[in-house]
Amino acid sequence: MRLHTHDYRAPSTDGIADGAILMHREMSRLLARRGSVTLHDLTAGPDCVAGLGEDDVVYAGSGPYAFLYHHWRALRGGRFRIVREAHTALWSGYWAQEELCAPLVRPGDLALFPTEYTRRLFRGNFPSVTAAGSAVAYPMLDRLPRRAPRPLPPAGAPLRIGYLGALSLAKNFDQVVSVFARCHRASDGAVTLVCAGKPNDPRWETAAVHAALGRAGVPPEAVRMEGVRPQEELPAFFDGIDVLLFPSTASRETLGRVVLEALAHGVPVLAADVGPAVELLPARNLVPTALDVDGTFDMGRVGPLGRVDEDVLTRKLLTRDIAPASLRHETPYTDGAFLRALAGEPVPAPDGHDRILPGAVRVAPRTGAVPDAAAATALFRDFFERRDDAVGAALDALAARTGHDDPALRRIVAAPERNLADYRAFPRLLDALVLPPLTYTLAPAPAGAVPTGVTP
Repeated sequence: MRLHTHDYRAPSTDGIADGAILMHREMSRLLARRGSVTLHDLTAGPDCVAGLGEDDVVYAGSGPYAFLYHHWRALRGGRFRIVREAHTALWSGYWAQEELCAPLVRPGDLALFPTEYTRRLFRGNFPSVTAAGSAVAYPMLDRLPRRAPRPLPPAGAPLRIGYLGALSLAKNFDQVVSVFARCHRASDGAVTLVCAGKPNDPRWETAAVHAALGRAGVPPEAVRMEGVRPQEELPAFFDGIDVLLFPSTASRETLGRVVLEALAHGVPVLAADVGPAVELLPARNLVPTALDVDGTFDMGRVGPLGRVDEDVLTRKLLTRDIAPASLRHETPYTDGAFLRALAGEPVPAPDGHDRILPGAVRVAPRTGAVPDAAAATALFRDFFERRDDAVGAALDALAARTGHDDPALRRIVAAPERNLADYRAFPRLLDALVLPPLTYTLAPAPAGAVPTGVTP
C-alpha cells in the first residue's frame, strides 16, 4: 500500500479553535514521521492524484473536501482507494461532502467517523455509507498521558468544576454557569469553576460572566476564566479541576476531544446522555437530556439539539454521584486502529452507542439544487487558485437571482489569504453557490426508549 494525503502540517490556524483541524494536523505529522506517505497540496489541483494505481490509497484527511479526490479519480479513470472522514454531524460541510461523494464511491473506499453515533447517523441517511465501507477511528490516545483516575473530594469538601471548549449556547455553556451558581450557593461557596475556551458571544466574555454570576450572589474569585489554552497547557488545566462538565448537545458534535483529554488525565466527565458521549462514558456519568422536538434546524448553523436536566446535574455534583474517569472503548482512538483502517483491515465497532438521536433526525429532502461534484470542484479551484473574477461572477448571478447581495460572501473572496483550515470561508461559498444547507427536525423518541444499548 502506498499512502497519499494532503500536507496539513503547515496551514495557519490562528484564531481557529477546532478539534477536527487539530486532528488533521496531528495525522499529517504522524504519517510523515512514519515515512509511509507521499504528501501533496490538495489546493494545487488534480495532478496530486496523477498516476496513482490499485496499490495506492488516498487519505482525504483535510476537511470536507473528499469529493475532490472522488471527482478527479472518476475524471481520470483512476483505480486507487479513497478513505474519507466526517468530523461533524449535522453541518452542511460534511453533509454536502457525502452528497457529492455518494455516486462516486467504489468498493474498497472507506468512510471514517469519530464515534459509532456519528457513523449510525450517516448510515441512516446515506446508502453510500455501508457497514463494510465505514469504520470508527480517531487516533488520539497515543499522544495523551494515561493517568490513573483521580479520587473526588468527598461531599461537602471543596469541589473544582471545569469546563473546556467553546463558550457557546450550542454547547449549553449557559447551563454550566447556571448549575455552577446553584452548586456554589448550596455548598456555601465550596464549589468553584474554571473555564477555558473561546467565547462566541459577548455574553460569555469574562466581565459579562462575572457580572451575571455576581447577580446570582457568586463572587468573581469563585470563577476563573482562562481563555483559549494551547495543547501544551492542558495538563495544568486538568490538574486544577476535579470534574469536567460536557453538557454539549451541539448539532455538529461527533466526539468531544475534551472528553478523551480529561479521561486521559484521570478527570471524570459528566455529559449529556445523547450523542457521542454515550459510548465514551460510564452510564452513571450521563445526565438526562430533553431533545428539542419542536424546532426546525438548519445545517448552515450550529445550535443545541437539547438541554440537560440541571436538577440532576446539580445533584450529582453536590452528592458526588460520579463514576471514576474511565473510557469505555480505547481501541478506536489509537494509532493502530487508524492505520489498520487505512490498510483496509477491519476495525471493531464500539457498542453501547446512543440509539435515540440517530433515529430521531429527520432531514428534509433536497429540492432544486442537485449534488454536482464537478461544479463543487470548479468552485474550489476558482477560489483556491485565486480566480476571483469567476467567483465574483457567480456571486453576481446569485445576487441577481435572489435579490440579495451578501457582503459576508464578498469579504471571503476579497480576503488576501486562502486557508483550507478556515471552515468559515470556502464551505460558506459552497453553501451559497452549489448546495444550500438542508433543514432537519428531531422526532420524539419512542415510548420506553433508552439512550444506550447495542443495536444490530
